[in-house]
Amino acid sequence: MKLIKNSNENEMILEFLKGELNSNRFNEKLNEVLNSLNLDLTLITNGDSSNKAENLSRLQIMKEYRGYPDKELFKNFPKIDYWSFVELSPEDINNIYYIDYDYWNELSNNTSSPLEAVKTIANGIEIYSVSNQPFIDGLKSLESTKFPPVILITCNDERYLIIEGHSRMTIYGFDPSKLEGTYAYIGHCTPEEMKKYDERMLSGESMESRKRS
Repeated sequence: MKLIKNSNENEMILEFLKGELNSNRFNEKLNEVLNSLNLDLTLITNGDSSNKAENLSRLQIMKEYRGYPDKELFKNFPKIDYWSFVELSPEDINNIYYIDYDYWNELSNNTSSPLEAVKTIANGIEIYSVSNQPFIDGLKSLESTKFPPVILITCNDERYLIIEGHSRMTIYGFDPSKLEGTYAYIGHCTPEEMKKYDERMLSGESMESRKRS
């Protein structure tokens, strides 16, 4: 993992929305929110993170779409001290984990590791009758393209929790070498703040523990 530059919340939100817009699972809801707020898609596809008015609009989208900064996906979300933009390396996948969510827990055999999830997929096991085909299709796409940056958070630079990009990171699990030259936005917080959201990310905590504070 190599630091490219310091980042900020505005850049993170823009990249989060770009990632979700490219997701077949989430883009319908995102477009519905854009329509309900009477906002243009170009706020995401051609967004400028230095534009204050745009940033306020995207913040509004994130609130309606995902409950940011303190509801739904972001309930008990830690206070982020700073954001960074990094280049990833293949070995980084060993320290990157899914959020504590039933589907990802089952897919990864309760390890939250994308590397374990691909074993489940390779064995033809489908969780909650959800097709694994998008992962297979994504692996094919990865032969000719690179995926957008993922969004991660950490409190110790040891374990990194995926906030946006679970499917993409799963696909990288099939061939971690493809992580070479890819990027991530990382939010850094204190262990005390992380404990509110996912105590498994604390040093020494068992990844099998599902209990949150």
